[in-house]
Amino acid sequence: MSVGLAGLLIVGSCDADNATERGSGATVRLAHGPTSVREGVPVGYAHDREGAATAAVNTMQALTQAGQGRIAMDAVETALLARDPGPHLRDSMRIGRDRPAGSDVVNVVPAAVSVTAFTSSSARVMVWTMAVSRSAITEGAPVSVVTAWATHTVELVWERGDWKAKDAIGRVGPSPDEVVAPGADSPLSQPLQSGYYTVYVN
Repeated sequence: MSVGLAGLLIVGSCDADNATERGSGATVRLAHGPTSVREGVPVGYAHDREGAATAAVNTMQALTQAGQGRIAMDAVETALLARDPGPHLRDSMRIGRDRPAGSDVVNVVPAAVSVTAFTSSSARVMVWTMAVSRSAITEGAPVSVVTAWATHTVELVWERGDWKAKDAIGRVGPSPDEVVAPGADSPLSQPLQSGYYTVYVN
């Protein structure tokens, strides 16, 4: 299922000391990127495995915010997506375009990141996430909180001097109790990426 349809969203964090500001055009100082924030979207990643991992996590988080109507999908498309995105990304773009901001909030934290394929022109990154959603079913109803685990596979290409997402696929699971002995399709079966940075986009 597509990340847009599933609502599988990523939220990262960046220490305030590592960035000069959070507004449009802000300069960010992180070893593997991003180097700046344009229209709320972090851009500028190192041409290495760590840069690809960082770009994948931040792309998912930016798609999350666009899907909640908090940043413009056009800005995400310009900054982080390849010229010819795949079908799953196109679904996410369609769902998130011109979406009004709502009161519901979904935050997703990257628990583990692994780069499963890498060349100078492309990369595949798997991201295992925990999502926490807070919403009310109807107006005035009690707020409910739900947690869920998911795995995202992000295909990236080196294009226009930066890592751009070519496609992204999300699936539910595995939950922590299922990863004591992770299967071959789990990001936890791969070497984990220690060097990646995420920027909270709000």
